[in-house]
Amino acid sequence: MRRTKSDQWSQELREVRDPAALFGGSAQTAVLRLLTMAGKVPFRSAFDSLTLRERAIVGHLLGRQELRLTAPGADPSPAGFVLAHSSLGKLTVHEPARGDLPTGEVVAELALPGWLVEMIDEECLPAQAEEEHQRHELDQMLHTWHADGSLPARLEEVVDWVERVETVLIYVERRVFSRSDSGSSTLIRDGVLPALRGRAPADWSPQERLFVAAVQLLFRTGRAVRFEEFNGRQLSAVSLRRTLTTRCATYLRALDEPVTGQLGTATLAELAALAGDLVERVDGGGDLRYRRVNGLTYAKDEYLLPWEPDRRSQAVLPRTLHALTDACPEPADGEDAAAWVRRATAAALRTAHDSGDEGDLNRILEGIVLGAVVDGRADYGMSSGVRDLSRLNGLAGEYGEEVAGLKKPDFFCCVLPSPEMAADLPAAAVTDILWQVAQRMMYNRWHFVPGNFDRVAVPRQRHYFFPPLVPDIGEWGDLRHGGHSTARVRYTLRAPGAAMWKQPFTVGGRQYRGAYDIRLVRMDGPPFTLDDLRVACRYSALVDVFWREIASYADAHGGWSPTIGSFGGDWYASQAWRAPVDRLAVVGEPVGGLV
Repeated sequence: MRRTKSDQWSQELREVRDPAALFGGSAQTAVLRLLTMAGKVPFRSAFDSLTLRERAIVGHLLGRQELRLTAPGADPSPAGFVLAHSSLGKLTVHEPARGDLPTGEVVAELALPGWLVEMIDEECLPAQAEEEHQRHELDQMLHTWHADGSLPARLEEVVDWVERVETVLIYVERRVFSRSDSGSSTLIRDGVLPALRGRAPADWSPQERLFVAAVQLLFRTGRAVRFEEFNGRQLSAVSLRRTLTTRCATYLRALDEPVTGQLGTATLAELAALAGDLVERVDGGGDLRYRRVNGLTYAKDEYLLPWEPDRRSQAVLPRTLHALTDACPEPADGEDAAAWVRRATAAALRTAHDSGDEGDLNRILEGIVLGAVVDGRADYGMSSGVRDLSRLNGLAGEYGEEVAGLKKPDFFCCVLPSPEMAADLPAAAVTDILWQVAQRMMYNRWHFVPGNFDRVAVPRQRHYFFPPLVPDIGEWGDLRHGGHSTARVRYTLRAPGAAMWKQPFTVGGRQYRGAYDIRLVRMDGPPFTLDDLRVACRYSALVDVFWREIASYADAHGGWSPTIGSFGGDWYASQAWRAPVDRLAVVGEPVGGLV
């Protein structure tokens, strides 16, 4: 029986809210349990979801073992503080006497001594003053745009941008600014942003002014994906400045350039512009940008991994590709994996062109995917792309009829299980999981293509997402995403191509990012590590070689390219995924070749 997202999530909430855990010890232990969903959300991220006053309250609980939570209504005297836990698993702390009433499910109450409440009040006053000071700069920026007539266009940009990422879930005080296909959508569906049209910023709420101004600045630092770094968190003027300053300082340090005091005096607009300028230089240097994704908060935090570009390639041919040598060239002495994939793909293209047999091409891709699964110690993995590369061909910057006419079936996804998964689960269950995943990835790939074009070139009615640019490590994906729940996608790795340290993938005159990838999945622990991320990136580099060779062959042969007909519903239903796993079983060479 498939596990549904609702069943899985309801069970998680029940366990986190278990009265025995909340009322059997100190208030700090119980609050931390609610705040972090029993450790599934990093404390820093969870703490950042709290309002200024909530942070002060929680901060004063830490280290105080004598304070206790009580069950709602258990104490006849008013407790002063009420703890609510939303259907998303977010903790909020309310003070009904101040008119702050809970909207989520009340799970506990808390009484604090008067002297401690005074200390909380003292902390909040300067923090609120600093926030008001920083917001003045953003309000002035909106006023300038209103005065010069650019605000309506900038607002429409924000409306469009929030549609280009999978999920927006940002808190501004008690307001929720969200856009999700599966959850709340206050920004678009509930009309928060459309309602601002034709109104002066002075008539907007302070939270609305902050959100629109911040989104404009964040986009300058790296498109709409930057909004996701505030998912599950409080967006404030202070946190915006801190994020932009930290981002600039991190990039300057990676580039071995001095971090000067100018960052402290720069305007928010100057910081955003500097971060946007520096990021391209960082991508060409000795550090790899990657993100950590939390499936509960939708947060995507960027980090840098020191890793020189010449170390990001596969050296020795993995045994999953050795298994193909009956149909593909034998490895030459000293030939690295990339050179072999290039040579083998060229030979497979000649065969496909002459006879129409695409089998060798399929086997090369299967070997790369299965190699990533084995070396990454994943339960299953995948790579997706377009079936007919000529559909992406065309003039630079021109959207064109070929791209406009693409549909989900015009894409494929090769999903393969590890030998262990194939042995441990019934074949029907494996097939079900693989085909579910393949269909979702075909949909995603179709959604990413238009994001490579200028906005004005893409029809307004064509929904799409900005393509992924940097690798990411994900956790707890099965607790919120329905498809991930049924396919048991708990821990993930993604290495998109073309990688940011390489030139974009070019077909004719068009350039693409996020046109293909390597993705790995673990259905249970442990989570993936940075070493696993390196594995995924190296195998994604082999997928990159595979596709660039196809594009090069097409350029040399009048635009001809093969149509990859495998990896559809019939392919999975016939359990054709068994063949590459079986081939691997008869090859004795060790997996290897990581430099």
